[in-house]
Amino acid sequence: MLSLEDYEVQTSQSVEEAVTAIAEKSFDAYVLDYRLRDGTGLDVAERLRSKGNGAPIILVSGYDLSGIASKAETLKVSNIIQKPFSRDELCDALKKSLALAPSPRPKRVNGSKVAEPVPTKKRLIGTVWVGAIILLLIVLGMIIYLLATGHLR
Repeated sequence: MLSLEDYEVQTSQSVEEAVTAIAEKSFDAYVLDYRLRDGTGLDVAERLRSKGNGAPIILVSGYDLSGIASKAETLKVSNIIQKPFSRDELCDALKKSLALAPSPRPKRVNGSKVAEPVPTKKRLIGTVWVGAIILLLIVLGMIIYLLATGHLR
């Protein structure tokens, strides 16, 4: 969804894959699925915050959010989006979170997208990983949701 809107993304399928990617590179924002095969998106958020990372975090979930809202607030999660969600919902939440976030480096705005300076080859490779992490987290969450609701057998 985010790639279609010209965002550069990286995805991961698990907490450990996300933590490894985060250790290698910092990102402007994080979209985390609540349920992951080896933990939750809040586990990733907790590791980010413990390292002093203040980048916006958007949590997506197909589960009841009342039990996780206080922990998400403690971890300064920017937004929680209930599944199923639209591309507009996700993009609007990301755009607002990025606009409100303190930035460690200056950004230019190109239309409604956040634009980086001309990327280096290393930065492009890192950005591809961000996209892969986000996409895999979303796909994994959707599969879990479909299995839980009986739509996928």
